[in-house]
Amino acid sequence: MRAAVFFKPGKVELDTIQEPVLEDGDIKIKVDLCGVCGSDIKTYVRGTPYTIPPAVLGHEVVGTVVETRSPKWQEGDRVAVAHYIPCGVCSRCLDGKGTLCPELFDRRIDPGGFAEKMRIPRDLAERATFKIRDDVSFKQVVLAEPLACCIHAVKQLSISPKSNVLVIGDGPMGLLHTQAAKAFGAGKVLLSGMTPHRLQRAKQLADYLIDANTEDVVSKVKDLTGGDGPNHIIVAVPYLEAAQQALDMVCPGGEVLLFGGFPKNQSLSLDPNKIHYDEVKLLGTVGSLPEEFHLALTLLESGKVDADLFITHRYSLDKVAYALERGTKQEGIKAIVDLSASEGTAEEL
Repeated sequence: MRAAVFFKPGKVELDTIQEPVLEDGDIKIKVDLCGVCGSDIKTYVRGTPYTIPPAVLGHEVVGTVVETRSPKWQEGDRVAVAHYIPCGVCSRCLDGKGTLCPELFDRRIDPGGFAEKMRIPRDLAERATFKIRDDVSFKQVVLAEPLACCIHAVKQLSISPKSNVLVIGDGPMGLLHTQAAKAFGAGKVLLSGMTPHRLQRAKQLADYLIDANTEDVVSKVKDLTGGDGPNHIIVAVPYLEAAQQALDMVCPGGEVLLFGGFPKNQSLSLDPNKIHYDEVKLLGTVGSLPEEFHLALTLLESGKVDADLFITHRYSLDKVAYALERGTKQEGIKAIVDLSASEGTAEEL
């Protein structure tokens, strides 16, 4: 079968690989769409310890069951698939911290989403694969995985209808966070960013926008929140300056959540009295759980989160390298690889 294979940083090529063979309880899907994630772009640029070439990237997958050895699934079922799952029985899982499970990545899709077909191992097929409604298009729900990560983040915050939430970052995840915060009842969502075309799209998502190129973010945020600062700040960019800025802006009793990985060997300057006297909470999250994936799918199916506001580019399988390269330049917002697209497809939607 055809797949876009990652051979080394900067080299992804269309190749032919062995079609996966099913074991008892597994299913095989024909990949219909796969989102291009920021982690795919990072791996393409510099590689990661978790991806040993040759490998197939892509994990934001929706598709159709074409072979099954599972009693739960039938050929023709349309599904969305989470690409990892916690064991469910270790101490961290039992404490409700499944994203910290030491076996989190032991059960994974095979190979990856930038391929024509994919094996879903038994545990994933049983606990992390969800049926897509017949009246919903694949494009409507292909963002379930990244949205689930945002849901996992906002669930850690004590958001209420009185809350002012600030999202720092206008990338795909920052923009999705605006929708996750609103879905959890935030009263007002502010977003700051620096990319003009993304800020333009954010006008349809956030209540207030701050262009960090031309405005002083701290003073503008203070103005918009009556001088107190936001109740909750989500730092959706990997910059220490943004994290520091969040700690300076958050209101007493507020929460700062660091979302996404920062470069190695960096440290954050922290005034302990900000934590002690102002009762500020500093939090972090990574990944998502199957129930959060299911909630994300439900929000997308219902239209409460509209994928069309985020998906800006569509590529065929032979153009994956081009899609990743364009992603390094922050072109558009969210790109998808369409396995049914004609060869050479690279279009703006």
